[in-house]
Amino acid sequence: MFENIIGHKREKNMLEHIIKSNNVSNAYIFSGPEGTGKSIIAKEFASRLLGVSVDNSPDFELIQPEKSENSIKIDKIRAINSSINLNPVSDYRIYLINDAEKMTLQAQNALLKTLEEPSSYGIIILVTKNEQVLLETIRSRCLDIKFSPLSISEVHEYLISRKIEEEISKVSSILSRGSIKRALETSQNEEIVEIRNIVKTILSNAIDKRDIFELSRTSEYLKNYSSQIGFFIEFIKLYMRDMIVFGETRNVDLIINKDDKEFVSRLSSRVSLSKLGKLMDVVMDTEKKINANCNFNTTMNSMAESFYKVVN
Repeated sequence: MFENIIGHKREKNMLEHIIKSNNVSNAYIFSGPEGTGKSIIAKEFASRLLGVSVDNSPDFELIQPEKSENSIKIDKIRAINSSINLNPVSDYRIYLINDAEKMTLQAQNALLKTLEEPSSYGIIILVTKNEQVLLETIRSRCLDIKFSPLSISEVHEYLISRKIEEEISKVSSILSRGSIKRALETSQNEEIVEIRNIVKTILSNAIDKRDIFELSRTSEYLKNYSSQIGFFIEFIKLYMRDMIVFGETRNVDLIINKDDKEFVSRLSSRVSLSKLGKLMDVVMDTEKKINANCNFNTTMNSMAESFYKVVN
């Protein structure tokens, strides 16, 4: 049933068991980070229960925030209350509420009334990235299925299946934080590969070569990418994180940039853990300056100078 959906083996097995055992609850919460496939799996689950694709079923309704309002108001939930007890064509009548955390308090209270008096064939699926926003009385009446972020390899596999070029797929999966949505958005930017290479050059100049002249050219390397400095900061934080983790554990399996594990292990071995920590502090300070809209060239040159001072 979920063969074409990447990852989430535990969650998919749980839903498969629910269907095969015919032990279907009246309400579910699919919770987890944004972009991890919760809504796709919820629709597949609903399709299996209905015996037909949700796109072709009169017994399925999708409720989500209006783009102009960014909230789910009480009238949409009242519409559920007025239709949930109507006889379905199939065995169930299913309502999928996307971004359920955006229900107003009034909407949540209206939903609670429905959950307190469940229909014999009505099923409500709440999909949310922040279940703690939901009323405790709602959460306690739902079966909570928690979705974890996808692994980097799972995201990479998905991007390759979408015919996205190998190097872009690899780099986008590293930046994805386990989110297919974020990976797809990142993969549209072909410059991320070059930005990552620049990060490696700067780190190599600072830690491996300890070349003050090349370090002084940091802002020059990045002059064409100032509008995408966020990616630069993310990459350099990930590499610093990997060097610190390797320095503490000597375990390459814990490295995020697995395709660059030799680079990470070599640079990590060139400086002490305390200096790696200080280098990370420099990166975090640089990020604060960028977020505060400080002068780009000055900020980059200051970072490079601080790198050199820490390492030497």
